[in-house]
Amino acid sequence: MSNKADAARLTPDGRREQILRVAARHFGRDGFEAVSVRDIAEQAGVTRALVYHYFPGKDALLDAVLRREAEELLAATAPDPALSPRENLERALGAYLDHFAASGGGLRELYAPRASAPAVVHEIAASNHAVQLERVIEFLGVDDTPLTRLAIGGWLGFVEQVAAASTRTAAPTADRVDRDAVTRLCLQALAAVTGAAAVGH
Repeated sequence: MSNKADAARLTPDGRREQILRVAARHFGRDGFEAVSVRDIAEQAGVTRALVYHYFPGKDALLDAVLRREAEELLAATAPDPALSPRENLERALGAYLDHFAASGGGLRELYAPRASAPAVVHEIAASNHAVQLERVIEFLGVDDTPLTRLAIGGWLGFVEQVAAASTRTAAPTADRVDRDAVTRLCLQALAAVTGAAAVGH
């Protein structure tokens, strides 16, 4: 069955979701600038007019893709009341590293945005960063001071850079570090900058 026949069977919400899934693949593979609305429409089995019906332009489509990706990341890293602070930190770090590794191209910018990334990327990344900062303060049970926020904010940036460096596909296999080792490194760094006992075993 063709993509167009599949799309015709979908509800309006289903068609919108299909467009978003296809767009996410294109953004992840090709980056922001190279994405073509024509190609997205073709692979989603819809017309360009229908894409523009749901998303007024490529920027709006990018915005929707990134916001959905950000929501999925926040859900994956959400604390579990049944776990200890350290277990929650390990779980959140693992989920973050998994999402980073699974992303690519333009979507990877959401996890470690470059200065040249579109403004919407910086906006969404900053929003997620703020949520994660609050979560880490709660996990650690430390005093919520400007210095604490500075330390944890810097640590979140460290995690972004470590994730980026540890998942570079160009790195020789012998130079790659497994996820558990990266998680331990990040926890050690958090303990060092905060002195929080909750990070320890």
